[in-house]
Amino acid sequence: MKQLAKIIFGIYALVVVLELLFIYFDQPQLRWFTKPLLMPLLMLGFYIASAKQSGTFFKLILVALLLSWAGDVLLQMKGMFIPGLVSFLLAHVFYIVYFLKTGKGQKGLIQLQPLIGIPVLIYILIFLWQLYPFLDALKIPVTVYGITIGTMLLSAINTKRKTSDNAAVLFLIGAILFVISDSLLAVNLFAMHDVVLSLCVMLTYAAAQYLIVKGALINNQPN
Repeated sequence: MKQLAKIIFGIYALVVVLELLFIYFDQPQLRWFTKPLLMPLLMLGFYIASAKQSGTFFKLILVALLLSWAGDVLLQMKGMFIPGLVSFLLAHVFYIVYFLKTGKGQKGLIQLQPLIGIPVLIYILIFLWQLYPFLDALKIPVTVYGITIGTMLLSAINTKRKTSDNAAVLFLIGAILFVISDSLLAVNLFAMHDVVLSLCVMLTYAAAQYLIVKGALINNQPN
């Protein structure tokens, strides 16, 4: 089963490469064959590789990936930006719940040293402030989303001391890459469209989701 999971994660990496090629060569139609495949492959790999294929933690990751898949599909459709944004916002909420439930009853790094979270808050505030002139009617939904991704990153940082160091590091890097991906996506959508930005958005997004899944596989192992 573990060997099968490795094969599926390898296929995931291959599809990511194809997705990046289709972005670079401006083939939006071909992306309908690659982008919608990404999250289902991660879900399948996570399901097969999980030591426990049930329970709250297992379901939270699967739902977050499912909502991310919905966001991927919706954002490819014209006029579906808000539904896509809501899907990803809900995915982040499920990740937040997952991170908060990890090591329940134990205090994490942010709880022990709250000042560590200040750079995250400063980044979100400055980023939103810089983006505001380009948002027009989308100021409120984008602000809510920005607060949500900031909370997701803080909750990922807080898993340190609540789970194994390996899982906590994967959660941290994955969450940081997710914030970078969403930030670049916002710049690409509202301020300046550039193929390099598009490539960076997808690369950081795909890596972020994979790392969070790998961290969850470590975290979900039986004690």
